[in-house]
Amino acid sequence: MSKDMHEFAMEHSNSLDDFFAEMMKDSSYREAVQSEKNKLASAAALVEAREEAGLSQQSLAEKSGVPKTTISRIENGNNTSIDTLTKLANALGRPLTLTIRPATMA
Repeated sequence: MSKDMHEFAMEHSNSLDDFFAEMMKDSSYREAVQSEKNKLASAAALVEAREEAGLSQQSLAEKSGVPKTTISRIENGNNTSIDTLTKLANALGRPLTLTIRPATMA
């Protein structure tokens, strides 16, 4: 990061924090943030499991019967079905666990 960019970021970080704190007061914004966090958590879980299994997206696609493009889409945070996640979990030899718990806004 260049010095100018760093200085700008340091000068404006408090105003950005204030901006996002203000935005979080809006319930529809909070819901959108939580939705994105959930999608990204699912994406990260799939990437982690796939990499721990030593599989590429292509090899997971072949093993699961789920198209590589779908795996890529899921890993990029796009929505998918529980049926597709189940196929991927089975191919990875892992159980699919779905947890719905109270949201905490940190």
